[in-house]
Amino acid sequence: MEKYRTLVPVAARDDVTYLNASFQPPMNLRVRAALDTFLDQAVHETHPKPGWQGTAQQAQAGLAAYLKVPTESVVFTRDTTEGLNLFQRSIPFQQGDNVVVLDSEHPNHAYGWLGLIDKGLEVRRVETNGDTFANAETYAPLVDSQTIAIGLSSIMFHSGQMNDIKDICERFRPQGIHVLVDITQHVGVAPIDLTSWGVSVAAFGLHKGMGCLGGLGGLYIHPDVLPSLKGTPPIVGAGSIANLPASLVANPDVQYHPSTQRYGHLNISFISAISLNASLKFLAKEIGMQRIESHLRSLGREMAIQLKPLGVEIVGSERADRRAPHLYILKLLHPDWVDHFQKENIIVSHYRCGVRVSFGFYNNLSDVRSLVASIERGLKNGVPRN
Repeated sequence: MEKYRTLVPVAARDDVTYLNASFQPPMNLRVRAALDTFLDQAVHETHPKPGWQGTAQQAQAGLAAYLKVPTESVVFTRDTTEGLNLFQRSIPFQQGDNVVVLDSEHPNHAYGWLGLIDKGLEVRRVETNGDTFANAETYAPLVDSQTIAIGLSSIMFHSGQMNDIKDICERFRPQGIHVLVDITQHVGVAPIDLTSWGVSVAAFGLHKGMGCLGGLGGLYIHPDVLPSLKGTPPIVGAGSIANLPASLVANPDVQYHPSTQRYGHLNISFISAISLNASLKFLAKEIGMQRIESHLRSLGREMAIQLKPLGVEIVGSERADRRAPHLYILKLLHPDWVDHFQKENIIVSHYRCGVRVSFGFYNNLSDVRSLVASIERGLKNGVPRN
């Protein structure tokens, strides 16, 4: 993996230790080259858009292949929030029906449901009480005959927990309960098989593990789920229409695409789609997602080993099947750690559970050693843990 580090100039700098991939990974030179080509075409070519559209279609097919789902079941969105809301506002419900989420769920997900309370939907929140793993048993006490959906993240942004999506789907989908999963923190850091997981819907952004420009997300809806949703999408444009006239004069005989494409746009962020296509070729094909996941987990294990003598704990389970490959929360809660890491050019994030360290394919053991040495200096200089 070391040879790929040179493709990420920020990671290769001697004066910075970049450990913030879960917030926004630094751009790699493969993506930069694709963007340079796009900009050259935009400046010098008279009609580049058809080529961009073709590349966007390649990216859509590559993304579907990575997720192991049919291409027509995946559509591009603006971001995770739009993808979540497209489903949340497409699922029919009656007064008194409910959905179940964790009380620690990402606000973009939670507020999408909470925005439907005035329509009669009840939002039930599981009290996690510090738990850092969720499976079917987690939700079972709050699920009843009026539960229409369970919403959760496959990987939690604030704790690094990796929930058992397959177990949840196997328990509740046969009961007619949809499972809406935010996989934003999961894409680009490990293999994903949405078909095997059995999810109803997955929504996600592509600016984190995939390292793309902002402004592009994805929405997957299982083909069997579409007939149970409202017939008219929450957002309707020409991209939704199966019988769009060649004249582009709207036909009152509206026929929506029979697939997830009914939720799509004709015009997307082509520059972001081109960055995605380059990233998929690089990460999924050249390096390989299994190799990336193994590398990230090896860095996490080494970090845990080196932190143990310092008495610095990592939030959550030690089991690999219950924690993210790349995202680790250190129990360093005192606000002085913010200034300490800034002064030492250690780039991390700070959340309610502690300091979030998140690795990318470009990180190596020297980054781990740099982080641990910085924490040791902080402790010796009197920075409190909590």
